[in-house]
Amino acid sequence: MGIKIGIGFSMTRTNMASADQICAFADRVEDLGIDSIWPSDHTVSRQPSIDVHCLMALFAGRTKRVKMGPSVLSMPARDPIHMAKVYASLDHLTGGRRRIICAVGLGGDARECDVVGIPRKERGARMREGVEVMRKLWSGPDVSHDGRFYNFENVSIEPRPVGGPLDVWIGGNSDLALKRVARYGDGWMPSFITAEEFDEGMKKLAGFTAETGRKVDADEAGVLILAHVSNDASAARQVAERFLKRAPIGPDAFRERSAIGTVTEVRERVQAYVDAGCDKFVLFPVAGGDELLEQTDAIGTQIIPHFN
Repeated sequence: MGIKIGIGFSMTRTNMASADQICAFADRVEDLGIDSIWPSDHTVSRQPSIDVHCLMALFAGRTKRVKMGPSVLSMPARDPIHMAKVYASLDHLTGGRRRIICAVGLGGDARECDVVGIPRKERGARMREGVEVMRKLWSGPDVSHDGRFYNFENVSIEPRPVGGPLDVWIGGNSDLALKRVARYGDGWMPSFITAEEFDEGMKKLAGFTAETGRKVDADEAGVLILAHVSNDASAARQVAERFLKRAPIGPDAFRERSAIGTVTEVRERVQAYVDAGCDKFVLFPVAGGDELLEQTDAIGTQIIPHFN
C-alpha cells in the first residue's frame, strides 16, 4: 500500500492563523497531494482552538480528494446522535467518497466532560456506547437503542454515509486504549510515542484482538507526531525548546517522540517508525499562522516524497 502521510492542524496563542491562512493551508494540502488533514479537537482548552467540525466543513469545501478526521474527537463529552448526524453530513459534503474518518478518544482534558455534566468515571463506558450508537444510525433507518446512557426509538438520520458506517479509530497509548481498539475500533491512532512503543503497542493489539476474535489490520494504525522542518539546525532546536518548556518529559524523551529538525533529521525520525512497521502518519506542524504554509510546503515537498 505504501506510506501514507497526512498533516495536522491546530492553533497557537501567538501568531494565530487567520481565516485566510487556514483556507490557503487547505488549498495547499490539496495542491501538494498530501493524503489527509487532521485538525485537533478541544471544546475547552488553555490554547485557542476552532471547532473541529467547522474546520472539517471548511476543508470539505476547499478540497476534492483529501481525507480528514479529528485528532481525536473527545467522544464522551459529545452526544452520539448529534455526532452521527455531523459525520454523515461531512460524508455527504465530501462527495460520499469515504474521505471522512471518525477518530475518537477520552479527550486530553477531563474538564471537557466536567463542563457538560459527565462524570469522569463514565468516560470509557460512554465512549464505547457512543460509538455503538453512531454505527447503528449510520447503518439504516428507524433505529432504536436501549442502553445505559442513551435511549431512543425509531430514530433516522438522512443522508447516511455512503457505503455504510464510517471507520472509527481509537486514540490513546495505554493498554486500556489498545483493548478498546480490539473490542470496537477500526484502527488505532496513538500520539507522542516512540517508534519502539508503537512496535510494542502493535504486538499488544494483536494479542488483544486474538482474545476478542476481531481483526484490526496491521496497516490500520497511524502515529501523530509533532513536526517542524528547518534548513537551520539551530532554529529547529529553538522551536523544540519552546515546546520543552511545557512538556512533562525531558529533552531526550521529547526528541524520540517528535520530528523537529533539519530535513534529514525529520526523515530519519519518520524512518524509525517505518522500520517499526508503521505506514500511516500525521505530521503536526509546529507553526503559527505566518509559518503554516511554509511548513506545509516543507512537509509536502521534502518529507512526503522521500517515502513514496
